[in-house]
Amino acid sequence: MNPSIYKKLPYDTGRDFLPVSQLAEGEAHIIVVNPSVPVRTVKELIALAGKPGAKLAYGSPGVGNTIHLASALFNVRAGTQMVHVPYKGAGPAITALLAGEIQVMFATAPLSLPHIRSGKLRAIAYNSVRRASFLPDVPTVVESGLTGTEMPPSWHGMLAPAKTPPAVLAKLAAEVQKAVNSPQTQERIVAIGLEPVGSTPEAFRKLFASNIKRFAELVKLAGVEPE
Repeated sequence: MNPSIYKKLPYDTGRDFLPVSQLAEGEAHIIVVNPSVPVRTVKELIALAGKPGAKLAYGSPGVGNTIHLASALFNVRAGTQMVHVPYKGAGPAITALLAGEIQVMFATAPLSLPHIRSGKLRAIAYNSVRRASFLPDVPTVVESGLTGTEMPPSWHGMLAPAKTPPAVLAKLAAEVQKAVNSPQTQERIVAIGLEPVGSTPEAFRKLFASNIKRFAELVKLAGVEPE
């Protein structure tokens, strides 16, 4: 996403890295609110955000990340004017939500599930075409009456410097796939709300390239201006 968000980068995303393996695939974002916010559905959130003087704010780990983009895209689709408050990382953003400093966040499962399960945050929707297996009672945004907010699934992957020798890259990829396919690693990955993958370099390269193109389209659609 960075090539679409920043006018100048100290690297070339497509040229300076070699994909090694996609380690895991993330679930979609969960729309969570501080329990003090009087909403339990997407429709109620949109209605509250549209009231004069509502001043609802959503947080993200800074400018130019999937949480920021998902939130901005929701704003466009819903016609709301929630204010973006960027923090220096996902940890500070979720802490601000827990404290009531912001009211809304499009959070990842690993970041928000412990707080949802403890009752410290309220999940009102899941931003995907289908419900999450770990939150079966939480409706999707589409079920809630709003379409066009879905994002490509997030992923976690390993990249190597572009000048890495082919033999080293192949060895590294083989060892990573072996590790990801071990029962112990898969169990750990699933426990934090992710899906283990362990792809080949070629499969990861195709995903990497397609995501750069797709996120460029979404950044333009969401009206996020490059900095």
